[in-house]
Amino acid sequence: MRNEKLERAIVKMDNDIAAINIAKKYLSNGDEINEVRDSLNNKKQLLSNELYAEDHKSYAECREVIEELLDKTLGKEEQVKLLETIKETFGRLAPNVSKKSSGLNGWLKELNIEYSWIKDEETDWDNLVITGFGLYKES
Repeated sequence: MRNEKLERAIVKMDNDIAAINIAKKYLSNGDEINEVRDSLNNKKQLLSNELYAEDHKSYAECREVIEELLDKTLGKEEQVKLLETIKETFGRLAPNVSKKSSGLNGWLKELNIEYSWIKDEETDWDNLVITGFGLYKES
């Protein structure tokens, strides 16, 4: 992924900020802790802006691919291929690196794609049918 370093840096900062928030409960130097946390939040925001800068372009590219799949039943292989295409196009593993979701369902929700899952009685893998596009809101 082309943005793997950015993604990892943001996740690390999220973890550091969470640790600082826990430490703040037990330490008396709250003002210093707040300064460090605010500094990390500012750095994280700059990295996030860089990471998400081209999402509008990536969304348009993915939309072209997804339009070809509208109203088709996608099995496991097609779903895996779609997920890889989306990740490659966006250049990162997760739709929102501050959240833990990195699967196809998370991406479809983040991209505001309208879809439904259909239970496949023969396998343990549900089929996917993409039915349309909602209004895309950039991160």
